[in-house]
Amino acid sequence: MPYAIGADRNFQLTSITAFSVVAMGGWIFVPNNSTSALIDGNTGGTIALYLVNFGAFFTIMLSLAEMASMAPTAGGQYHWASEFAPQSLQKSLSYTVGWLSALAWCCGTTSGFFLAGSLIQAVIVELHSSYTAAPWRAYLLVLGLATLGALINTFLSRKMPKLEGIAFVITIFGFVTVVIVLWVLSSRNRLTAPEVFQTFSNDGGWSSLGLSMMAGQILLVWALTGRSISTPRYAYVDDADVRDLGADATAHMAEETRQASAVIPKAMLYSYIINGLLVFIMLITYCFCVTDLDAAFTSDTGYPFIEVFASATGSPEGAAGLTCVLIVLIVFSVTNYMASCSRQVFSFARDRGIPFSGWLAKVDEKTNCPVNAVAVSYGFCILISLISLGSAVAFNAIISLQLLALISTYWVTIGCLVWRRGWGKALPHGDFNLGRLGLPINIFALAYSAYLVVFVAFPTEVPVTLATMNWSPVMFVGVVLLALLYYVMYARKIYEGPVAYVESA
Repeated sequence: MPYAIGADRNFQLTSITAFSVVAMGGWIFVPNNSTSALIDGNTGGTIALYLVNFGAFFTIMLSLAEMASMAPTAGGQYHWASEFAPQSLQKSLSYTVGWLSALAWCCGTTSGFFLAGSLIQAVIVELHSSYTAAPWRAYLLVLGLATLGALINTFLSRKMPKLEGIAFVITIFGFVTVVIVLWVLSSRNRLTAPEVFQTFSNDGGWSSLGLSMMAGQILLVWALTGRSISTPRYAYVDDADVRDLGADATAHMAEETRQASAVIPKAMLYSYIINGLLVFIMLITYCFCVTDLDAAFTSDTGYPFIEVFASATGSPEGAAGLTCVLIVLIVFSVTNYMASCSRQVFSFARDRGIPFSGWLAKVDEKTNCPVNAVAVSYGFCILISLISLGSAVAFNAIISLQLLALISTYWVTIGCLVWRRGWGKALPHGDFNLGRLGLPINIFALAYSAYLVVFVAFPTEVPVTLATMNWSPVMFVGVVLLALLYYVMYARKIYEGPVAYVESA
């Protein structure tokens, strides 16, 4: 490999776990992510499906952790596809997965900063109803936040392990603050336990409650991966973020972690469990506070959860204060997400999978950071966010690629692992191994990820309009066709895939 990150490997188990918990930050996005699930299943359906998805998604995490132990590199899924796929498919599968993963991470970074910028405007609207939340104002806020994230990733790269400890403490403190405030102040205005756990409804227009709940569950998967929808007014948002998916964020930092084969899998699983527990507590808390869904959906802020906060605390100021806590933590989360995004772009460029590979694969020796890859992540964010000035629907259509693309990369790589386990040569050694349970866990994860791929493409309610349509399948097909076109015209002549370097080492 011509370039590598992290000769000094600054991250250890504690710091990389903190990095992942902050990057995922699933509980932060629960109030925003719960909207479609509440529409399609109400509080009882939302909680039940979260528990089901938490258990099922854990098999995906176990499979990813095992692959990360066998091949701990910044490339993640596209590297694993290259190493574990049948030889005849190694180049084409890893190349397609690399494009999907890189663009999905860039879209996640964009939607995360956009969400934070939009929420700042929403807070102002909550406190000053005369304020006009213009798109250009939101864009300037996004520009400022994205610039801050890029500067931190570039100039404080070597300090990030220490900064992660501070960010982790602030994240936990913020969680405790929000939960306690909601429970204490909502004591006179919240649902009862039977109302929360036994209320199921189908308000999304689907033919049955079961189908409705499955259609509405997708944003709960975002909470497990640490991402959220990014644009206000749930009516024109489908499954677009926040970004993350953060489930595999840790894997992309492997080349900057000591004893990565042992540490990275542990960090992935620890952070998933911590994140899942925090999400569950926050979800229960939020559901008890959702006393009037109709009023929440007509909130002038564009975000139903802010109205829920106002009702729970009894004042706009209380709602604004809680939302500000979330905004600060979202910025922390997205900054970490940008770090993982830049490593994904860097790694794929290092294997000559995207244009301008030589430039993108450079690492600055002073900062120990792929500065050019960070710049591309930043540039993508500010340029794509410009589209929101003309059409929120078009902006959402682009960033809606994220969840479908990332789940697809999980599906492909786990499929390659199943094939290798059953019919290929022996797997590489890794410090984390599922042993005899590996194949059944991998097969279940493969089936579950295929199930998610189907329902990720569903709209959250019917009838479907241009504004409420789930555009992710359209964007997915477009990206795959673009990647294949570039591959046929140019990349097939120079792209060998990471396995070529592994075998020649």
